[in-house]
Amino acid sequence: MLRRTLLISALGAWPATAFAQAEQPAAPRAQTPAGRPAPITPQNALEYAFVSALTNENMRPIFRRYLMETHVALALSAAGEDSPPRELRVREGFTAGAIFTSEQRLTDALGANAPHIMINGRAALTRLVGKNVVINPGYVPMLTLEPTDVAAYLMTPGEASAGPTQ
Repeated sequence: MLRRTLLISALGAWPATAFAQAEQPAAPRAQTPAGRPAPITPQNALEYAFVSALTNENMRPIFRRYLMETHVALALSAAGEDSPPRELRVREGFTAGAIFTSEQRLTDALGANAPHIMINGRAALTRLVGKNVVINPGYVPMLTLEPTDVAAYLMTPGEASAGPTQ
C-alpha cells in the first residue's frame, strides 16, 4: 500500500500556511475565526474529486486520473518556465515541491507574484521525481506524497505535457 499521508485537519495544514506567509508576507488567506486555514470549497472537477476522495474510497482513482490529466499550478523557485520547482517546509523535517489544484489556489497561498507554471499533473510530478510533493499546501485538505508515491502515480497510464499550457 502506498505510504501517502492525507492531511485533513486544520492543524496539519497550519505549518505550511505559516511557512508560506513567512515567504510571502502579503499572501491573503481565507481563515476560520480561530486563525486556521478554512476548508476549500471545490471550484473545478479536480477539487471536487479531491474533496470527495476523503470520504469515498471509490473517488480515489478518479482523483488520481484527474490529477494526472488536468492542469495544475506548479510553484517555481524563480520566474521562467525552466526554473526548478519551489519546495516548501510542510512540517519539521519534511520539505516538498508544491502543486496547487488551480492557479487561484496558488495565488491565494503564495501571492499574486509567485512564480509558477500551468502544466498537467503528470508533467508536474515528472519535474518532482525523487522528491516529496505536497498538493494544496496550506489548505484543508492537502495531500503529501513521498518519492515512492510519486513514482506510483507516474505509473498511471497516460501522456505528459512537457510545457506550459496556453
